[in-house]
Amino acid sequence: MTIVPRGRRLWPWLVGAFAIAVALASLPLLVIDWPTFKPGRIEPNWVTALNDVIGPVFAVLIVSVLAGFILSRSPANPLGLAFAAIGLLVAFTMLTQEYAVRALVAAPGSLPAGDLAAWIGTWTGLTIFPQVLAILLFPDGRLPGPAWWAVAGLAALITAATIVSSLGDPWPLRLPMRDGSLPVTMPPSLWTYGFALAGDPQTVLGWSSLLLAPAAAALVLVRTGRAQGDERFQLRWLAFALAITAVLWMVGNIDDNRVSPWASDTSAQVIARWGQLGSNLAITFVVPAAIAIAIFKYRLFDIDVVISRTLLFGSLAAFITLTYIALVFGVGSLIGAGAGLGQVLALLATAIVAVVFQPLRDVLSRLANQLVYGERRTPYEVLSGFGSRAALSYSADEVLPQLAALLREATGAERAEAWLRVGAEIRRVAVDPPSTQPRGIPVEREHLPVLPDADYTVPVRHGDELLGALAITKRRGDRVTPGESKLLDDLASQTALVLRNLRLVEELRASRGRIVRAQDEERRRVERNLHDGAQQRLVALSLVLGRARAAAQGSTSRAGDVLATAEGELRAALGELRELAQGIHPTILVTGGLEPALRSLADRSPVPVEMDVSLAGRPPEAAEVAAYYIVSEALTNIAKHAHASSVRVSVTATESGLVIEVSDDGVGGADAAGGGGLQGLEDRTAAIGGRMSITSPAGAGTRLLAEIPCD
Repeated sequence: MTIVPRGRRLWPWLVGAFAIAVALASLPLLVIDWPTFKPGRIEPNWVTALNDVIGPVFAVLIVSVLAGFILSRSPANPLGLAFAAIGLLVAFTMLTQEYAVRALVAAPGSLPAGDLAAWIGTWTGLTIFPQVLAILLFPDGRLPGPAWWAVAGLAALITAATIVSSLGDPWPLRLPMRDGSLPVTMPPSLWTYGFALAGDPQTVLGWSSLLLAPAAAALVLVRTGRAQGDERFQLRWLAFALAITAVLWMVGNIDDNRVSPWASDTSAQVIARWGQLGSNLAITFVVPAAIAIAIFKYRLFDIDVVISRTLLFGSLAAFITLTYIALVFGVGSLIGAGAGLGQVLALLATAIVAVVFQPLRDVLSRLANQLVYGERRTPYEVLSGFGSRAALSYSADEVLPQLAALLREATGAERAEAWLRVGAEIRRVAVDPPSTQPRGIPVEREHLPVLPDADYTVPVRHGDELLGALAITKRRGDRVTPGESKLLDDLASQTALVLRNLRLVEELRASRGRIVRAQDEERRRVERNLHDGAQQRLVALSLVLGRARAAAQGSTSRAGDVLATAEGELRAALGELRELAQGIHPTILVTGGLEPALRSLADRSPVPVEMDVSLAGRPPEAAEVAAYYIVSEALTNIAKHAHASSVRVSVTATESGLVIEVSDDGVGGADAAGGGGLQGLEDRTAAIGGRMSITSPAGAGTRLLAEIPCD
């Protein structure tokens, strides 16, 4: 995002404030000189006040504020420049008009340059180009096609021709924005230039002026029909206002003798007057209000941040001002403070402001953000919150649900989703609020496929590689604003590195899991080979020795004793081989399950074992094997190193997996960081997504706690 220098942020507000000040400066003169030109029109006085005074001031206020908002965010935006020009032109027309009335009619000679003010007011009042240009540029500051350029050029030509034509007016100048005329004409030396447009050029000028408003309204309607998303809703407000304005504009021109055959008809003049009133009120009230609503409602130009800061600093300024007024003037007047006490009160006010300023600023900042964003967080809070949370977690099960919740909270969406690329498909791994997970969608050539039921999606990429996507679904009638779109893009760029790291972590865990499974398979293979190969051969050899010993019975030789000894040694070796095979992968674990296998370990342990196994059913094979070896290794370590008199083993099934606890009353001091069997157990537990902790203070026994998932 381009950073706008502070000086370039301030000047649009100064221009807008200047235009508003100029418009307001005309009001005292208007009030003083109102009796000079008493309204003699067909409409009531309150309609005249709306048309001549309140409407222009309202228009100047709205367009000046909009110009400040837009240009402070985008200093070269043509739409903002057009708004600033409109505000200045209307304000100068109001002031020069009232100045000329005062200088030439109400109090002749009281003010200098009255003639010049009358001329300037006439010319600024005839300048319609900025108004038409602003309508054509809305909402993004661009003219989208040749037709828009043509109408904008026509408006510029009409403005220039109208001003030149006014130079040939030999009659007293009429007031631009209210009833009456001034005792001054255009300079006679300029009449020749105005007369150059007499005759047919005037007819062409009249028809061009008549059709200008309908042409601008038609282009806005065409642009509305072509637009999509937020832009369509923004343009609808302006299109509705312009449709009304265009109709009233044409009605107001039926008394124009350049285009209308009924110009001299009294009834036509009455109708035209009401059309002029209606079009003026629409131009000064309805059109600016429609543009303002479109900008503020749909947050054009990232305007929500500006609004929030304006509310904040305006509230702080009001607090400081009211504090000084209340203490210095209010309290001072009540107690009749002299000069010395007044200084004390001023210092007291300064101290109060200094103490209260920062806490009040925090409160007002939250209130301003709540007014602008509602219950949502600001984009900065979302980005910083996600960054801090992602830094503390390396699990997709933790980060992505938090991301979906933050995204939904920030955009006010009905649903927010986080999708993750897994192999050749993309899967929805987090959604807020929670719902059923759809099936994965195939990914072709790193292109993001269409995600179901999503209003707006943003791919998450690392270079050209598709890692995932973010998606939101707005409530009915609501649309994604430009600020929300930018927030999604920023979150996607920040999420890319996180997803990349998460994928590496998940791949590492998957690799460790594959290693453990390979080790278990190798154990099973060795156990089968021992059982089906060497063990069977030793059994057969034992049978042969048994028959040989039976055949040698009764012989006087010592062959029977030797064979008996050999048979005993063979049976002992066979027993040890069976125990070895069972230790590699216990058959009882496969046939009977985890509980019988653990009780078999307890029966063979040299240290008395209290066993407590609480299982609702058989866990998955990977969880059973891991639990068995954790308990087996723990009992072996206790027998070798703990010098314990008793051991307690507890295995409990929970919603998420198995919880294994092995505790003894031995000497303690066990440490997995030192390597050996405990380190192997910790690695095996982590490889299947579990956690293991060991508490072993010296002289107080050891407690091993492991949690194994059963996914």
